[in-house]
Amino acid sequence: MMLQPRQKYWKTLSGPKLLKLIIGVSAMAIAYEGMSQGVMGAVNVAPEYGQRMGFADERGHVIKPSLQGGIVSTYYAGSLLGAFWAGHFSDKHGRIKGIWMAIFWCLLGVILQASAVNLAHMLVARLCAGCGVAFIIVIAPAWTAELSPAAHRGKMIALTFLANFSGISVAAWIGFGTSFTQMGGGAFRWRFCFASQAIPLVFLFVGSLLMPESPRWLIKVGRNEEAFEIITKIRGNDDPDHPDAQREYREIVAVMEMEKESESSSYVKMFLGIGSGDIHIGRRVQLAFWLQVLMQYGTGIAAVVIYSGTIFRTAGFDDRKSNWLSALLMMVGILGTAIAAFTLDAVGRRRTLYWGAVALSLILFSIGGLNRAAIDHPDRKEQYGTAAAAMVFVYVLIFSASWLMIPFIYPTEIFPTWLRAKGNAFGVAGWAVGFGGGSLLVPIMFDGIGEKTFYVFGAAMFAYIPIIYCFFPETAGRTLEAIDFLFASKSPFTWHEEAEFVKRMAELDTPKGKLCRPE
Repeated sequence: MMLQPRQKYWKTLSGPKLLKLIIGVSAMAIAYEGMSQGVMGAVNVAPEYGQRMGFADERGHVIKPSLQGGIVSTYYAGSLLGAFWAGHFSDKHGRIKGIWMAIFWCLLGVILQASAVNLAHMLVARLCAGCGVAFIIVIAPAWTAELSPAAHRGKMIALTFLANFSGISVAAWIGFGTSFTQMGGGAFRWRFCFASQAIPLVFLFVGSLLMPESPRWLIKVGRNEEAFEIITKIRGNDDPDHPDAQREYREIVAVMEMEKESESSSYVKMFLGIGSGDIHIGRRVQLAFWLQVLMQYGTGIAAVVIYSGTIFRTAGFDDRKSNWLSALLMMVGILGTAIAAFTLDAVGRRRTLYWGAVALSLILFSIGGLNRAAIDHPDRKEQYGTAAAAMVFVYVLIFSASWLMIPFIYPTEIFPTWLRAKGNAFGVAGWAVGFGGGSLLVPIMFDGIGEKTFYVFGAAMFAYIPIIYCFFPETAGRTLEAIDFLFASKSPFTWHEEAEFVKRMAELDTPKGKLCRPE
């Protein structure tokens, strides 16, 4: 009697349980990304680390801020390089193998950072860590988007990003906890912070062995039967005749035929839109890149995070209280992301960006005004400082409930299947440029114009509203294939794209009762 090969784990699950597994595994990837970003806030204040790297004296006072910032920004240089490699690798070899490559680079970065003995060692470690996290941000959201139902795609991606602020918060609390020990002459404090990042990577690797591949990628490489099996599992709960499964499979196949007409495969061709025909890749690239830049730099999030410690101290809080308030601030982001998870699909991407822009603008002007008041009225400095500190918490809540998620969701939705990971690479490039640039430029702005920096970002938020209205079409509730029909319009304006969408969807409808099966 021949032994049957062991059945893949995901095949033993019902459709709803498989969707929960997808969220859980993706969350582990994003948890690492959060810890990887948040860890430097705890590490940079460790005196032994600063002295070893050469930017602080023996008491931990920073004497070379540009070197300190350079070590941090090296991570984003690695991310910028890794993003484009990740896009190419994932579109060629699949999402699961892409996650394995991410784990390799992330784990290498963790080991090198935790064992760093000098500046050169740390710079190499930061480059590796940045490369690995780029693989995660390029692949994990795209993987989740391709396996999620259209009506709840935003919710599922947002739920995975709950782990982002969770990871940042965990890193902050670990840093706070280790600040009380001087083991290893103070080296344990920061080495343990780096080493703790390995925990979500272990869970991510185990989870990746249990997950199905993206059905859209499988159809792209001609493995239609496998793709149809996955679609019927997650859309029809193993019913191959379920109308949702039938329609999604039909849409994927139809759009694949349209995509075959495109010659845009290299990053240069994608950026310039050369040879992309009716699918207008160049237009999508610009939307993905600039939405991330607008969010990471233009919303003022870098200003609020970087300046929050100063605001807490203005309120009269000592260093220890300021440190745990900063950790608590990141936990507020978890609540905001949870709000986003349950509103993004119902409210829509565009309206969420609208209300978020208005609310954040008002808050930024308030923070700037309260800081000015604290300067002009030193006798009431603590009262104004406390009010500004409270507004910082409100800002993080509103930001994470509105603008935080959409720049990560949008690139996973607007690119065609065969270029989705490559397209998302441009979004990650925008993330690296926006956040890395903000980390470098915001301190310069504060040094030059002080609290007026908040006014600049507050004004920018109002300027974003007409940009969103004109150029960013709604994607909520639409299947990934149907979104391709939006960009078939020759015009970049949203009202023309909506008209083209209606026309193309009408042409797609097939006679009732006609079922599709993979050939």
